[in-house]
Amino acid sequence: MDTGKLNDLLKKYNNQTATAEERKAVEDWYERINGEVPEMDTADLAGTKADMFNFLEHHIAPVATTAPAKSRFRIYRSYLAKAAVFAGLLLGIAYFFFKKPANGDGKQLLAHQNIQPGGNNAVLQLANGTKVVLNQAADGQISSQQGISIVKTKSGELVYHLREQAGANAYAMNTVTTPHGGQYHLILVDRTEVWLNSGSSITFPAAFSGKERKVKITGEAYFEVAKNKAKPFVVQTGKSEITVLGTHFNVNAYSDEEAEATTLLEGAVSVKSAGQQVLLKPGQQASLQKNASRLSMHEVEDADAAVAWKNGYFQFDNADPAAVMRQISRWYNVDVQYQGALPVKQYNGKIPRGVSAKELVEMLSYSGINCTLQNNRIIVIPK
Repeated sequence: MDTGKLNDLLKKYNNQTATAEERKAVEDWYERINGEVPEMDTADLAGTKADMFNFLEHHIAPVATTAPAKSRFRIYRSYLAKAAVFAGLLLGIAYFFFKKPANGDGKQLLAHQNIQPGGNNAVLQLANGTKVVLNQAADGQISSQQGISIVKTKSGELVYHLREQAGANAYAMNTVTTPHGGQYHLILVDRTEVWLNSGSSITFPAAFSGKERKVKITGEAYFEVAKNKAKPFVVQTGKSEITVLGTHFNVNAYSDEEAEATTLLEGAVSVKSAGQQVLLKPGQQASLQKNASRLSMHEVEDADAAVAWKNGYFQFDNADPAAVMRQISRWYNVDVQYQGALPVKQYNGKIPRGVSAKELVEMLSYSGINCTLQNNRIIVIPK
């Protein structure tokens, strides 16, 4: 079976015209790779592709080469427990089967399109107003502020060290800001670790004093808070206040999202907003809709999905096309333009955040979001 036939098979799956045997063949293989994009060398990739093509060829009926009739796409949650439904299948399997080994052609395409995936890009603003572009700064000590030294490690982390308690200035506020197309990992002076997603910021004191450890964020951040029962850690957003003693959680507070969401992975947190308060347990999420004042709480099927961005993936859970494209726009630092109405679909699945612009557009087209690249824009075109 060649890649064209497999492509036709995936299109049939998308349009719900595949036979039961065809669906089972695709889902069985998706289960075998667990929805992930395997890391392997060229020889292993070629061998695995050939193996799968052989399996599919002997277990499914011949695939028609004509395009199937369009039909309404719908995601069924019950499928997720077994294998993951179509969008996830394509975002993983299509990349796995149609990607080419890294070579100069991909780099030339990225240069031509001027669209690249994001990386470790951030700006540190010190208490005195000095700004340091972290991806351009040399490794080692960046600054020393009254009892605090700030070091950039070889791995690209920003680490705050307390040198002398007496000289530490709790009012020396610092801010780390990531642009669109950037992310950053920093370790605060209390050993709390923070990962900032693209288009985000965190403002914090160089040293914590008083009865609490308070920081402010915009955009999205994942926290692994150092435990200190005597001094709660408080995260302020534009709408909420999250209080913890020591825990792992993610806060999505982008202004262009439909809701602000706090997802708990470990420990316990309290979320307050507009005079309301909820207490979260692991696997729960608190959300505040953009145009509503009610703070709600619910169980999430996969709490790790909230931090997929930190682990190198886009992960979509019943996301509509606009939600998919918002994430992509931030990470690739591109404008997204829509020509006509968006398809009425929902998507589940993963895309590696390191793929080229060309591979990204190909994967989106497999899943039903037809795109083209023009200058520094992704244009979404109805089929």
